[in-house]
Amino acid sequence: MSSPSDVKSTLRAEAKEVGDRAKATLAQEANARMDQAKDMAADKTQETADAADAAAAQFDPASPQAEAMQHVADHIEGVASQLRHADVTKLASQASDVIRRNPLLFIGGAAVAGFAAARFLKARDPQPAHSGHDDPWGMPSPAKHNSPSDPSDHTTVMAKINGGRDDA
Repeated sequence: MSSPSDVKSTLRAEAKEVGDRAKATLAQEANARMDQAKDMAADKTQETADAADAAAAQFDPASPQAEAMQHVADHIEGVASQLRHADVTKLASQASDVIRRNPLLFIGGAAVAGFAAARFLKARDPQPAHSGHDDPWGMPSPAKHNSPSDPSDHTTVMAKINGGRDDA
């Protein structure tokens, strides 16, 4: 019969093996998803390069605009190629190093992205966020009365607050 310490060490070894297999499986799955995201980013970058190339073709080939757009298209295409051939873990490590060296750059980029998202969402809102009808302290404008010189509605804001009494 086995001693309790043998059973305990066997269970520990099996638990460690199961944990190591789970860790390896999760790492493979994460790398596969990161590769998929990298390929999607490379495809979108290539589409942008193709669009810049098409824009360059719209100009006179000898014009500085065409040369500039072609230069931009070539540069973007180079980035797409680098993305396709780069190792995902190396890209993540490089991004992490840049963030550690330049935390303000990361914070600034996040702030710019936040402002851009807010502007985008605000631009999509068909109703303005504030209208004068919501203001409980707002006084009706004279144009809203039946006649511009209506003497019956001469109450002040303080009188309305005091329940109709005009004493302060």
